[in-house]
Amino acid sequence: MTTTLNTVEKSEMNLSSENDEKEEETTMESSNNNNNNNVNFKLQKPKKRKVNKETYNDVVEKRRRESQEARTMNEASTSSSSLVIPSRDDVVASCTSTSTLILMLGLGARFVVPKLAEMNPLTLGLIKDGVDWKHACLASALAVGVTAGRVAFMSASEDFRKETNDSNKQVLTNLEFPDVLFCAAYPALAEEMLFRGALMPALGGGAVGVLVAGTVFGALHISGERKVSFAVWAATVGILYGATCEYLANGDLFVPICGHALANIYSALLWRASESERGFEYK
Repeated sequence: MTTTLNTVEKSEMNLSSENDEKEEETTMESSNNNNNNNVNFKLQKPKKRKVNKETYNDVVEKRRRESQEARTMNEASTSSSSLVIPSRDDVVASCTSTSTLILMLGLGARFVVPKLAEMNPLTLGLIKDGVDWKHACLASALAVGVTAGRVAFMSASEDFRKETNDSNKQVLTNLEFPDVLFCAAYPALAEEMLFRGALMPALGGGAVGVLVAGTVFGALHISGERKVSFAVWAATVGILYGATCEYLANGDLFVPICGHALANIYSALLWRASESERGFEYK
């Protein structure tokens, strides 16, 4: 009996020592894991913080762009709500009827008073004694100069920029590309035939004819969305067309007609290109 008790006591002692050893091993393992975690934590490289490198000029430019975009969107929403955009057929019909009337007035005056046609002949410079490169280059330079001046004036005058944009939107929005060419070239032919082909020589030509014909031309451009600033621009351009015809082209009406038509085409294409960049698509 005593032997049995001793045996039991010894086995219990052995189990107790084994449990103590296991607990020590578990404690050591957890301690090692904690140490490893600490080591790993210490070995991690700190993340680099992104440094904002915007300069003062960058901030100013960003705010300027945001302000300009907001203003453009506001104008677009205001214009779209107030402007009436006519259909393609209405624009073409109006352009055709109005330009035909103006052309008939100019041609009729030149027919009734032949001296007007003699003072400012329409020689069609490209068929007069071969190719008249002087007049062709003069017409091209006139168109480029007028287009550059229009862009500069739009940058300088907020009123002119808005009036030009609204006018172009009404006329050009629903036109196809051939329509744009027609509505740019035909009115140029008609207007030059009346103002530089009839009115200017009727006033005797010279500085008086150039100034008066140009001023009347500008005043008649006040209509609809075109107001004072647009009339000032049209008068300035009309005087330029007349002076070029009178003093540089020997009265050849071909130069202001072609220069005027090309300037209208350039203006229309530039406007549609700028609208395409803003997400609008045209035919």
